[in-house]
Amino acid sequence: MMRTASAVLCLALMGTPALAADGPHCMSLEKAQKTLGKDTAVVALSPAQFHFLQGMYVALPTTPDGLPPGDGALLLTKDKADEGVILWTRGVLACEPTPIRQTGKLMRMLADVKAGATGEGDGI
Repeated sequence: MMRTASAVLCLALMGTPALAADGPHCMSLEKAQKTLGKDTAVVALSPAQFHFLQGMYVALPTTPDGLPPGDGALLLTKDKADEGVILWTRGVLACEPTPIRQTGKLMRMLADVKAGATGEGDGI
């Protein structure tokens, strides 16, 4: 279900005018949330979590060169689904959605990042 919603969101973003001819495809956050439906949970990520996701983004072999577009990120999920979408945000715009799997695992990792965990079983 979330896969279908993320595909619809990707298509909607590609159908909107880009900010620059070869720049990222963006739409308003409001329109992106409407595309995904009312039962979508939206989690705003802290700066540390955003930077963590930037690192994950550039490490994946399927992502384009460079950092993801935007200055922040949102994680969108649906109840009982183990997949979701990362929306890279630029002010009030949502850009280039990145589908993800194993959202439970990612949410635990993001919680550790927010808490300042060291990876040694304790927080800073």
